[in-house]
Amino acid sequence: MFQSDTLEHAVDLQARSYALLRWMADGIQRGFIAFDAAHAYADDPRAAAAWIEHHYAEFPPDARPRREHLSEFCNLFASYLSDGHRLVAEPGLRRYSPDAHCFCQMCSWFIHAPSLRSRPLSSGDQRRADRRMRDCLDALALEHERLLEDAEVSALMRDADLREALALYAYTETLLRRLQGWSVENGVPLALWRRFAWTANSAPKRKFQLSAEAILAAQRLLHERLAAPV
Repeated sequence: MFQSDTLEHAVDLQARSYALLRWMADGIQRGFIAFDAAHAYADDPRAAAAWIEHHYAEFPPDARPRREHLSEFCNLFASYLSDGHRLVAEPGLRRYSPDAHCFCQMCSWFIHAPSLRSRPLSSGDQRRADRRMRDCLDALALEHERLLEDAEVSALMRDADLREALALYAYTETLLRRLQGWSVENGVPLALWRRFAWTANSAPKRKFQLSAEAILAAQRLLHERLAAPV
């Protein structure tokens, strides 16, 4: 069961890490952010940690975590680089790093942040997100001493509200894992996010903001449906 204080903490760090992405992209585009990331840890949260520690005092308040939360913050921030975003190929642009000696993911990502976009989701991403949702649903059902058959799952998933609640619940599980530095299958967080934060017409919901209250409401709905007589 998700607890309110845990969710408030996770949602706060999620919002701050995304604010840092936006601030950093704007800063690099305008040329006022120096780049000195640690090249040796291109796919490791330590690379993000080195950069964040160096520039911590420069961050705007909404992108700056408390120092005691830096480890979790860096874990989450680094996970965005490998999962949710990619460089967009544009004519006339090339990968660049200081002194032209490193073209690792971290270096290229920072330099090209203004060209960063959410990467297109693949069918594999969607299948992995489906499995994550099914795993969460099965785990919740066990709390009610139920073993779900495929037909029962299909019946439950015909409910649009329940599908959205389950996607939000599953995303929250991945968020908590990412904060701890645990691995999450590539593409899953982004695929899940779009199932509750985007409209049925594949556009971001206007003014959508992740909240602990919404997650707890989703959790309640799932438990209510699973506790109901079959």
